[in-house]
Amino acid sequence: MRDAFDNVNPVVAFVFFVFALLMPMLLLHPVMLGISLFCAVVWLFFIKGRGAFMYLVKFVIPITILTAILNPVFNHAGVTILFYIRDNPVTRESIIYGAASAVMLASVVTWFACFNHIFTSDKTVYLLGRFAPGLSLILSMSLRFVPLFTAQAKRIALAQRGAGMGTGGGNIIARAKSGLSIISSLITWSLESSVTTADSMRARGYGLHPRRSFANYRFDKRDALIGSALTLGIVATGLAAYLKLISVRYFPSIKLNEASPLFLAFCAVYALTLLIPVTMNLSEALKWRSLRSKI
Repeated sequence: MRDAFDNVNPVVAFVFFVFALLMPMLLLHPVMLGISLFCAVVWLFFIKGRGAFMYLVKFVIPITILTAILNPVFNHAGVTILFYIRDNPVTRESIIYGAASAVMLASVVTWFACFNHIFTSDKTVYLLGRFAPGLSLILSMSLRFVPLFTAQAKRIALAQRGAGMGTGGGNIIARAKSGLSIISSLITWSLESSVTTADSMRARGYGLHPRRSFANYRFDKRDALIGSALTLGIVATGLAAYLKLISVRYFPSIKLNEASPLFLAFCAVYALTLLIPVTMNLSEALKWRSLRSKI
């Protein structure tokens, strides 16, 4: 699905994703984590539609539950002991810290899903091509290769299923042989594709100077407006963290900052900053609906 944030200058978009990904990991505050996860999930539904629900059920929720369970099992810090598992204490602090870590991981994974949708190989080359051409090439090829690899695996599996050698039937040994056959075909295909790609790049003059990216992204007034709002949100969040208005301690005992009006104001600014893509999508939807009503 086409997203309004997809048209933003790659530099502005990259700064936004760095902010969205780093803040949950640096702050680890329960309220900020909840805001981050909520904003990421809302945007993911704008991007993927119904597919976002399956993504959350298949990947995000299992990772979240696993992290929340494993942390108190291996982390025994904290002063409030609830019970023992084989003489190992399970504390309230470790459970809450595990829940916070799980929400943080879910937030980061969801933001990365949005990042993969917005940042194409062209944007990666445009952003890093002049500073790190080798790194930009590797990243752009990796981003392109993953969906191609998945699609080719589905085609091979479908062809084998049509020939009666699918992985869904037969005993364990037969299914293992079918799976190995798919992997072997994928390896052969990837090697052939890499040789073809290298020959194509050499024929098109890759490595010659000066280098320029294929896509030419301009910095317009909309990018300046979004960049200004993003800068304001980053400065406000950093100022709140510096002034200890956003602080949390999990060990040895749990201590949160006071829920003052200023803290709530900074939370609102943080939420509005992360909701910039959602706001753009809502604005585009309302504009499109208005234009359709005039027809």
